[in-house]
Amino acid sequence: MSQIVKYAKPILYCSLMAGTVNSAFAEQSLPVWELGLGPALLSFPDYPGSNEQNMLVLPFPHIVYRGENFQINQRELIKPLFKRSNVELSLSVSGSIPVSSKDNKAREGMDNLDGSIGVGPVIKYRFFKHGLNNMQFELPVRAVIASDFKTIHQEGWVVNPTLYYFHRKEFSRHQRLKLSMGVSANFATAENNNYFYGVPIEDERPGREAYRARGGFLGMGYILGLNVHVDRFWLGGFWRGHDMSQAVFKDSPLLETHFSHTFGLMLTWNFFQSKETVTGLDD
Repeated sequence: MSQIVKYAKPILYCSLMAGTVNSAFAEQSLPVWELGLGPALLSFPDYPGSNEQNMLVLPFPHIVYRGENFQINQRELIKPLFKRSNVELSLSVSGSIPVSSKDNKAREGMDNLDGSIGVGPVIKYRFFKHGLNNMQFELPVRAVIASDFKTIHQEGWVVNPTLYYFHRKEFSRHQRLKLSMGVSANFATAENNNYFYGVPIEDERPGREAYRARGGFLGMGYILGLNVHVDRFWLGGFWRGHDMSQAVFKDSPLLETHFSHTFGLMLTWNFFQSKETVTGLDD
């Protein structure tokens, strides 16, 4: 609990300072549906803290839906549950890809890491408004469910209080830009930390001693994003950094580096955009 208070203080302080600003707030007219496809360059570690970095070029689907009762954006799937003024409560879903241990030197001989989804409520509080720009605090609490398509297993809980700033510029309905920045303090239960960083006794070997992680602080996360819409083309880019130098599992033999990078660059042709529009913000 002391770690949560320690790392939450800066985020809460920024929230209180920025909460005094409340200028006139505009909104955008956006298509209900956007559907596209194009190439993507992605670079990501097998898991945060792994030295095994993957570089892929693959087809990337651009799927956005801005419905009243369900939304899809570049970050997550959202089911709104409650919304009033600047406060919103939603059910959100995020995911991670599977990792084959035979292709990862640090995990060689261990069980694979199955693909997983995180499901749970997220509270969003928008406290800074100026034109199309805003700053908001998000508090997602998600249960992690992993599966190899044969079995399903629950792998603990994660909590990621995050402060976001979004800067938007609209040149016309079909030409708009969004820059996003974020910082998060990440926490998880012991079950989740052990899934990624624990070493059972039967998997012990020279250079990889048995290890059991406890629950608590996972590290700080840093987020940068770019979205550019020009007519039916969409250019998207992002970078995510994960600093685990103070994580509770920093002594795990599976943690090969204390800072992980994930980034991507995508260009899609949006061959379908609905003529029907909604009023809101490009999230």
